[in-house]
Amino acid sequence: MRRALAAAALAAVVLGACGVALAAAAAAEHADPAANIPLGRLPRSCQRDPHGAGCENASVRALDGARAKLGLGPYLLPPHFVALAPARQWLILSNLDRRPYGLRPIAGLAPALNDVAKQGALARRDPDPWPLLQSLHNQAALGFASNWAGGQPNALIAYYSWMYDDGYGSPNIDCPAPGAAGCWGHRHDILAFAQGGALSMGAAAISGSDSYALTIVDTQRPAWPYSYRWAQALRDGAGSR
Repeated sequence: MRRALAAAALAAVVLGACGVALAAAAAAEHADPAANIPLGRLPRSCQRDPHGAGCENASVRALDGARAKLGLGPYLLPPHFVALAPARQWLILSNLDRRPYGLRPIAGLAPALNDVAKQGALARRDPDPWPLLQSLHNQAALGFASNWAGGQPNALIAYYSWMYDDGYGSPNIDCPAPGAAGCWGHRHDILAFAQGGALSMGAAAISGSDSYALTIVDTQRPAWPYSYRWAQALRDGAGSR
């Protein structure tokens, strides 16, 4: 069993990550940015209405800018992406980030895991799906990876922090020196599980408390029904122009 823990704090912004893997939960460490990519200044619309279309579109532009600095093209998002629920946004972004590194996609959002993520977000800590995994019958639970963030204006900026501002010199206090084990831990969670069984996601954003939580679970085969599938996002235009 391997356990990885990471936490970060800067002013009111807090990040946390944890994971347990019973089989290899390889992250694409080679995909780490050479340095943190700071978010930069957000428009005033993010102060007035952080969940409105103006701020959400600015957040997408920031994400595209970070990808460009890694030599990747912009996120190929479906129409009306900014109007989607945060959980669906995260599933799409995560799979589009996994794609350039040849990682298998997360199949979908499971309501059972959304509930676990909500518990984590309400408690302002990493979601813990392990008790749920232990309750499974007739299949193996291969592992999970979880992230939590608090204080960001919206779910897209929380995702930005996990993916692009998590190395040495970032708020990640588990990265005290270059090359420390906790550096880019949140990014590694999103890019985890290169091989294995079926990947499922649970996600939650608590309105009014700026608390965001995500968990990715690897099981031998799909363990729960999905409320939203990656296949549906593809049909809606994710990953294509």
